[in-house]
Amino acid sequence: MRFKRRRSLFPRLPRRLVDEEAEPLKGQVWTRSEKALKEPDVHWLRKAAAATVAALEVGLLIWLWFGPAMVIRNVQVYGAQHLTAAQVAAIAGLDQGASVFTVDGDTDSRKLLGQTWVRQASVQPDLSGTVTVTISEWQPVAAYHAGASANLFMLSNEAVVLGPTSSTVGLVTVQGPAGDDPRVGQRPLNPQLLTALVNIQRGLPGLIGQQVASFIFDSCGNLTLISKRGWKVYFGRVLTPEEFETLAVKVAALKAIAGHGHVNYNSSDLMYVNVMNPAEPAVGYRSMVPVPPSPSPGVKPSPLPSPSPSPAPLCK
Repeated sequence: MRFKRRRSLFPRLPRRLVDEEAEPLKGQVWTRSEKALKEPDVHWLRKAAAATVAALEVGLLIWLWFGPAMVIRNVQVYGAQHLTAAQVAAIAGLDQGASVFTVDGDTDSRKLLGQTWVRQASVQPDLSGTVTVTISEWQPVAAYHAGASANLFMLSNEAVVLGPTSSTVGLVTVQGPAGDDPRVGQRPLNPQLLTALVNIQRGLPGLIGQQVASFIFDSCGNLTLISKRGWKVYFGRVLTPEEFETLAVKVAALKAIAGHGHVNYNSSDLMYVNVMNPAEPAVGYRSMVPVPPSPSPGVKPSPLPSPSPSPAPLCK
């Protein structure tokens, strides 16, 4: 079967030729006139007005920068206890009479953070001419001295030397290895160890009802606690992070042996508690130290080696 194509009653519109099918025009010159290429002329009054406005803006900027309207008139310092307001302004470079626009808060804050006592600092300029400086200082948590030295130095909770001190009230007293006195800004102890010592001193009264007098940290890394009653606790070596973690178990052993009646921490006879091995703690008493026998009349006694009450390991 054949189908006949339906014819429309309206004539068909011719198909639009695409660019490739269009026949190019010949003999035509397609150029723009010189008048069309010429930039539009601007009246000289407009040019003069634009130059005047630009000059006024530059003059206003110079006046604001160097003029008296935006100078630093006042520097307000908050939170500084070991630095005066004048010292803070000098360290941050805040000169009265300079422009407020010259104050860079981030840069000036970093200058203050370079000081030993400064923990945090912020510098905020104000268009009124006032610069506000807010400082948070490190708080000392320990008093440190090297060996038998009598010179005490305050340590922050980051174990950084803040400066000399003559009092240990409210501070953890730590005797370090013998040697030269530490300088301000140095770190004579591991911060993790110092944190552990602070926690032990604060927690021991509630744990066994005893106060800490001081700690001794020798050159071998051995830690010893001295109670206010005079007896000692030998913790052994604490130099690595793994050894720091064992301190919690060793302190818990002090509570355990007291609960089982193995030791009386209020006894004047108690000499030491050894928790180097927290599973098998040892207790030493003064009454158990061997007493040398009395010599017979007329017999010259031979020298006896004095017993060492300290079970702490010797440095090798």
